[in-house]
Amino acid sequence: MAQLKHMVLALTSLVLAPSITFAQSYTSNGIGLSIMNLNAATLKGKKAHSTHDIWGRMRQDFRMTEVNPEIVRKHEQYYSSHGDYFNRTILRSQPYLYHIVNEAEKRQMPAEVALLPFIESAFVSKAKSRVGASGLWQFMPHSGRQYGLEQTNLYDGRHDVYAATDAALTYLQYLYGLFGDWSLALAAYNWGEGNVGKAIKRAQLAGIAPTYENLRLPNETRNYVPKLLAVRNIIENPQAFGINLASVPNRPYFEAISIDQPIDIDAAARLANISTSEFLTLNPSFKSPVFIPKENRKMLLPITAVNTFERNYRSADKSSLLSWNVFKAFTPTRVADLAAQTGMSSAEIKRLNNLSSNTVPAGRSLLISKNSLNTQTLDSFINSDTDPLLNIAMAQPVLPPGTFVTHPTITVTQSNNVVSNNQEALTITRTSTVATTSLNTQQPLPENTTAQTVTVATTTPAAAASPEPVNDALMQMAQNAQLQAAAAASVQKVLAQAEREEAQVSRVAENRSERAARKIINVADSRRNVAHKVNKGDTLFSIAQRYNINVADLVTANNLRGHNLQVGQVLKIDTNAKSKRMLASARRTGNSKANIIPASYTVKKGDTLTSIAQRLNIPVSKLKKVHGKQVLRPGQKLKLTNM
Repeated sequence: MAQLKHMVLALTSLVLAPSITFAQSYTSNGIGLSIMNLNAATLKGKKAHSTHDIWGRMRQDFRMTEVNPEIVRKHEQYYSSHGDYFNRTILRSQPYLYHIVNEAEKRQMPAEVALLPFIESAFVSKAKSRVGASGLWQFMPHSGRQYGLEQTNLYDGRHDVYAATDAALTYLQYLYGLFGDWSLALAAYNWGEGNVGKAIKRAQLAGIAPTYENLRLPNETRNYVPKLLAVRNIIENPQAFGINLASVPNRPYFEAISIDQPIDIDAAARLANISTSEFLTLNPSFKSPVFIPKENRKMLLPITAVNTFERNYRSADKSSLLSWNVFKAFTPTRVADLAAQTGMSSAEIKRLNNLSSNTVPAGRSLLISKNSLNTQTLDSFINSDTDPLLNIAMAQPVLPPGTFVTHPTITVTQSNNVVSNNQEALTITRTSTVATTSLNTQQPLPENTTAQTVTVATTTPAAAASPEPVNDALMQMAQNAQLQAAAAASVQKVLAQAEREEAQVSRVAENRSERAARKIINVADSRRNVAHKVNKGDTLFSIAQRYNINVADLVTANNLRGHNLQVGQVLKIDTNAKSKRMLASARRTGNSKANIIPASYTVKKGDTLTSIAQRLNIPVSKLKKVHGKQVLRPGQKLKLTNM
């Protein structure tokens, strides 16, 4: 009975003491929220760090320090009063969240980073902003291309869940390396690294510590990190905010696979035995009804459907899996002319290929219905030799680029040594060493090479009566093609040699960086066991600066929640944490600083492109490509944003 009385008194003090202590500074809503937090903390203690779902796993790695708490509270209140919206967003995250958390962990990022799409796009994979940002991670067109996200009329890499996640985390790694603080890195992701850099300089000139809270930021950026922290806090303790948090399993939802040829999206879904809408949820990057594979593109399938897809794909008739041909415009071409040649309507061609203009630019790849195109006629269109979506109906031989004739129209057909009155037999020799086709050559064939006879039939009476000009033109173009092939082979040799040299330099830099990182660790090991007693006026930032460590490491080492410190509190200082990260980064990418290229470089006296390249640890060939042979002057700024 006595024990029961003590428990009742203890619980009463837990509930009433905070209310009495903070009654003067908090509203009734604030008091209620405090009580909810205490109750939830009691419940949380019973299930601490459960990892049966993704939330338990993430809670173990939440480590960002809270900034602007009054703004965080405002967003907590908003989200908790819009519980339906909060959970709808969580449900949309389910196909993607495990992958994002996994990738963030690999890069040793705080788990809060994996929640950033909640703020950026509400986990809508094709979300678009009014200023042009798009996708889960809201890349602008230029920054998307800068981080390898291809954007064409048929494909937008910003919507590619796999590629865009890799690009976003790479960019955030770069920003963290630049600013050394996750709040500032996230501010730069939202506002731009140049703007944040200028804000930091302004604060330093004013004698103010350049923290997130002290910087002059636009309203959107000032709310950006507090919004993320509000979402983090609700996921950390959903009961405190009256949120019945939807569970997200702590296991992969999808698997990334590669295929060897284009396929209709409907056909891919059918082979995987899933709906087209489920396929598009994981593969939203294509603007056309075709999945077009490339080296850096992955097909994402629910992990439960992968074996079914692979089994059906192996046994399928590949020619039945694609309803389209892709052709590349050889010259700027009117859509109306293409419609006349293919039998498709102009409106259908424009809709299918996301064209806004009535003219197709040279080099643009186009989807053309397989049933409408006469694949034997080559006029102002040729099969793309760079796009992987090649013409599947290849029963007829096709002249390669360089031997292509636009006028008169040439039709290429197989010949069995039968020549009609208006046809001239030509011999096409294919070699195994040159990637071109030469006509009427008298050179001996290499071993294991076959000769193939093709008939070129002219379709105009004038050409039939006088085939010699056409033959001369073909001969001349064939010779040009051979010269181009020889030049291309020479260029390839030079490029291959350059790549080998760069790889060698990279290996040397990697070895040096790891040795340097090990030296740092050896020094750090000698002063590892350091403690700091909190004095009046101390902050996490000032303590971290004093010991030359990161605030995040200080918080992690002491399992801190929030940024309030008590005078006399003893903090463990893990001076080795930073050096461990440096070694891991050195092993993973060579020199960590080598991958962080500033936006610009100010030329100093005596600088050359070679010395600048060595200082920034980038290939001098890249500098020369951007800046050519211009004379360098002290004080001149070299832009490095396109490196």
